[in-house]
Parts: sequence; structure tokens; C-alpha cells
Amino acid sequence: MTIPSHPMRRRDRELSEAEAWQLLETAEWGVLATVDAAGWPYAVPVNHAVVDGELIIHCATAGHKLDNLAFNPKVSYCAVTQAETLPLELATRYASVIVFGQAELVAEDGEKRRLLQALGLRFAAQHAEVVDREIEKDLFRTVVMRIRIERATGKARR
Repeated sequence: MTIPSHPMRRRDRELSEAEAWQLLETAEWGVLATVDAAGWPYAVPVNHAVVDGELIIHCATAGHKLDNLAFNPKVSYCAVTQAETLPLELATRYASVIVFGQAELVAEDGEKRRLLQALGLRFAAQHAEVVDREIEKDLFRTVVMRIRIERATGKARR
């Protein structure tokens, strides 16, 4: 099923696809949105990495987002950078990206380890030994989610 495309209202703030991807790769965190079987949305802040053109997120082996993904693997993810309020303008300077995609859980331990290492090194590049130690300790109780991005849009007020 194709993701419906809504035209951006403020076209003057629209980022190119390349700029949106760059923003996703540099943002430190974002908000993952899922929906449950009753139709209730659930949005949770998480950190992420972009690996091989896919969004990588980790979590515990049980919880609200996993329950929702078992019902519906379609997700949206929003990351914001450069957020600065401009009180005298009643506005905000920002750059944001929203992605839509399908989430799947990575089952194979070797692939989980590879993706967790990429995620860990993104935030602790100078501490590879710590990343490896934590992965070894927690691999069995960690879920790695891969989001196959179907569309990414970006917007900024500079």
C-alpha cells in the first residue's frame, strides 16, 4: 500500500530529500509513533541510527511499542534538530524530518549484534570496548527494530 502524500503547506520551508536524510542521520533522537489494535496512537522518544538506509532502534523484549507492532508494523518517526524558540516572534527555528515505514524485528543474533554495534558506536565512538561489553551482556534481552523507510520529508525554519 502506498503511503498517502500530503502536499507541504509551507513549501518555502520544505527540505530536499537529501537534506531530510542528512537530518535523520545527524539527529540524536526522535519520536516513534505506532498504533494499537483499538486505534490509539502511541508515541515514544528513542534514539536511533541509520544503517544501510534503514532506521535502527532498540528496546526491551516486551512493552507497548512491541505490542503495537505485532498488530500493525506501520510506523512514523519524527526527529527535530536546531530547535530554538524565538520569543519576540512567537515562533521556533527548527529542522525536522518525518519518516514513514514498516518496522520489523531482527531475529538473527549476528545481525542484531552488528546493528547494535552501529547504534552504540554512533553515540560512543570513542568507547568501542564499552559498546561490545554491553552488547554481549544484554543481547538476549534486547530487541532490534529495523524500519524500512518508504518516505522521508523534511522541513526547516532557518
